[in-house]
This record gives sequence, C-alpha cells and structure tokens, in this order.
Amino acid sequence: MSLFSRRTLFALGAVVSLCVALPALAHHGWSWASEDWFELEGTLTDLYIGQPHPTVTLNDGQTDWTVELAPVQRTLAAGFDETVVAIGDTVIAHGHRALDESDYRMKAVRLVIGDATYDVYPEFAAELDQ
Repeated sequence: MSLFSRRTLFALGAVVSLCVALPALAHHGWSWASEDWFELEGTLTDLYIGQPHPTVTLNDGQTDWTVELAPVQRTLAAGFDETVVAIGDTVIAHGHRALDESDYRMKAVRLVIGDATYDVYPEFAAELDQ
C-alpha cells in the first residue's frame, strides 16, 4: 500500500471515529448536568430560539427553570419552534438537571406539549422509551 493510501485511510478513519464519538461526547460532556433522568412539568413563561442553544423557561408552580435544548438546527429539525408552543402552555421536559440543585436548569432531550413530542436529541430520547 502506498504512503498516500495509508495517510488517506488513516485520515478517513479518524474522521469516521470522530463523527461516531461526537454525539456521545456531547451528551456525556454535559459536566454540569446529572446523568440521572429528570422530568420537569411547568408552564411556559419564556421562549428563546437562537444561538448557542434555544431555551424555554418553565415555572413548576414555585420556581422558574431554564431548560436548554439542542443546538438551533437540531431543535428546528425536531419540529420545535415558536409556532408549536405559546406562553402559558404546559410543557413536560425530559432530560438531565443541573448537578447543583440550587441551579434551576436542565438539559432537555425531549419536550412534550399536549399530544406532540419533540425529540431534540433523538439518539438519547430513545432511552426514555425503553
């Protein structure tokens, strides 16, 4: 095998490995979030669709929670945008809450609004269905 072919194969292997590892690294790299699943139900009080991550603010009756979603393109690809929800709607978020329990923040992998489900991280939301 020529030197060029070996380098090409090595580079291709590195790219493929990185592509496979990135979703897992992104999920498990949420060092501020618990590994345990967490469910939050609340009333939508604010919505932001923008960089670096869309967020929703949910009030659980006592506290306002910041719920971080996937990056914009992934969130939109899941079908979630400002047309599917309104201030005052009840939203259920499934994901991982902050390790610091005084930080009312979570990273959502799934949102449920009425009968609609939005899996912003479908590869991780599948764990909820098992």
